[in-house]
Amino acid sequence: MKSCPFPDGESLPTTETASEILDLRRQGEADIFVAAGGARNHIGTMFGGRLIGQSLFAAIQGVDAAMPLTSFHAYFLAPGQADRPVDYHVARLRDSRRFANRQVSAVQAGRTIFTLMCEFHAPEDSFTHQHAAMPDVPPPEEVMPLQRFVEENRAWIDPSAIRNFSGATPIELRPVAPERYFLTRSGGPRDFWFRLPSAAGIADPRRHQCLAAYGSDYWLGGVTALPHAFPTNGRELLISSLDHAMWFHRPVRCDQWLLHHTRSPGAGDGLGLAQGQIFDRDGRLIATTVQECLLRRLQPDR
Repeated sequence: MKSCPFPDGESLPTTETASEILDLRRQGEADIFVAAGGARNHIGTMFGGRLIGQSLFAAIQGVDAAMPLTSFHAYFLAPGQADRPVDYHVARLRDSRRFANRQVSAVQAGRTIFTLMCEFHAPEDSFTHQHAAMPDVPPPEEVMPLQRFVEENRAWIDPSAIRNFSGATPIELRPVAPERYFLTRSGGPRDFWFRLPSAAGIADPRRHQCLAAYGSDYWLGGVTALPHAFPTNGRELLISSLDHAMWFHRPVRCDQWLLHHTRSPGAGDGLGLAQGQIFDRDGRLIATTVQECLLRRLQPDR
């Protein structure tokens, strides 16, 4: 039997649990929910995946449980402050026998910082196909955890990588062939395994969709910088999500390892486009992701 050099027991702690991510409280009888701030990102503002996951969790309230989430489209309108609570206002746009649509606005200190529209659909018998092929990559047990790679290569990698990735991250992440972008700066696709093991006790499949959407925002936009610079925020580069879209093709368990295959078809005029496909370990296409981000060259301090 082939050995697994990086078993799950070597994973490092994450910054918050699944229950903390989805900790929303309804305000009165209206479709308004409040969540505490948290999940600070590399530029000091609220992690965008938290706004996505919590907005979707607010949206599923009042939608028939037999209708899974099928897609969402979101825009980041202003930076979220990690030390302030967020109110999520849900508008019920459609409720029919097969479909439901919701619009969610995230409001902080009276200012709308994020908006999302999502759709739910009751499954029905129809056609099925998958033309997307999962990349040929090693399983997660043979891929070094992110923090361990950074620690073992701290003498050679960008200082921003040490600052941003040596500690706990929002999700467990194992990048495939990390030397290709940590050390050589080559372009092309970027593949990584991710999961949220704290979701193991969650039975509701739609909560897993919310959590998978939360995780989908991590490391997606950075692929747009691969041909040009080290793909994280630092003294010379600013990457910030502007919008995010996702389509769910199958049920997902985000406590199990998922592979995010990401690539960037193009960038220009300060913007970069990222596309992704999320597969489970059996090669089934779980979701498709798309994100546009601000890709801004900074002048380093002299």
